[in-house]
Amino acid sequence: MHLPGGIVENVRKRPGMYCGDLGEYGLHHLVYFLLDVAYEEARRGECRDMVLEVGGDGSIALFCTSRTVTAENLVRVVTGAGFLGQPPGDGWGWDSMLVVSLGLSSRYQVDIWADGRQWRLMGEHGHPQGEGAAVTPMEPMPVSAERGVRIHFVPDATIFEVLAFDRARLSRRCNELAALAPGLRVSFADLQRGERTLWHLPGGVAQWAHVLTQARPHLHPEPVAFEFTWDGLRVQCALQWCEEKDTTLLSFANTVRTVRHGVHVKGVTQALRGALAKLSGETRGAFPWDRVAQGLTAIVAVSGPRRQMAFAGPTKELLAIPGLEEAIRKQLQPLFIELLREHPVTPALLARRTSGSR
Repeated sequence: MHLPGGIVENVRKRPGMYCGDLGEYGLHHLVYFLLDVAYEEARRGECRDMVLEVGGDGSIALFCTSRTVTAENLVRVVTGAGFLGQPPGDGWGWDSMLVVSLGLSSRYQVDIWADGRQWRLMGEHGHPQGEGAAVTPMEPMPVSAERGVRIHFVPDATIFEVLAFDRARLSRRCNELAALAPGLRVSFADLQRGERTLWHLPGGVAQWAHVLTQARPHLHPEPVAFEFTWDGLRVQCALQWCEEKDTTLLSFANTVRTVRHGVHVKGVTQALRGALAKLSGETRGAFPWDRVAQGLTAIVAVSGPRRQMAFAGPTKELLAIPGLEEAIRKQLQPLFIELLREHPVTPALLARRTSGSR
């Protein structure tokens, strides 16, 4: 069965258009597409467990306890029924991403568990082989749950120039998702080495900042953390100062790592500098960011509908949501002022004002 317009054929004819390139970048994006959908399901409260496995044969298997689709619609989903004509991030996300990962595979298998039954669909070179069929007796799911989706595929060696997945890279990505979707349990398994790691960070980015700095001498015992919403977006930030001078600043828009940061980070930094200025009677200029940020590990994350995520340029390295910087600054600055009045890190930060200040 092929949908009008030949979505699978288009993906296989122009793979670089859909996954970036045919090297390591594009190969890993086959996995990132699926992880992003699992994250969206977790953000909506529809998924609490996710398992990512890398097989010795170069295969990927992702299981998550997300919403499912009926057996009758399974073929339409894997061939791209929702790929066109549906805003990203709305509805059931699998149908907009699955077609790329499976379309660029040499073989795949999709399993659905729902209503006490299991269905399976097999495919080769991006195309389903027949219809979804019931599996009897029903196989156990990787984790105990009432429903689940498992996607297993092998990238097509006739398309990709690189076929070996970077296991450390995928493991780090799973760690990020566990922090960005607090409460999500993420298991990563390297089946070839027999290694398995579980991440569960119900404290979100604050807990992640603590984990990242736990081996370093702190200037204060627990991360400074805030969370609030604005215009349907959830903003989280965590800051931990250590005695060392190096600065680590991680920022995200949903699962996108904004390596050049953007308005969400600028809003946090302006709020912090403004709070220090208010507490000291100085101007914001008396607290240059490079001095304030010495020894700082900070994480700033914005989550919400994908259609609201606006970036400067096509590479998504710089977040540019209109109004977000000012909204963060206005909400965070009074919170920083209140928290820092008697906080143990405050004397060290106030001492970092420029030499020309009072």
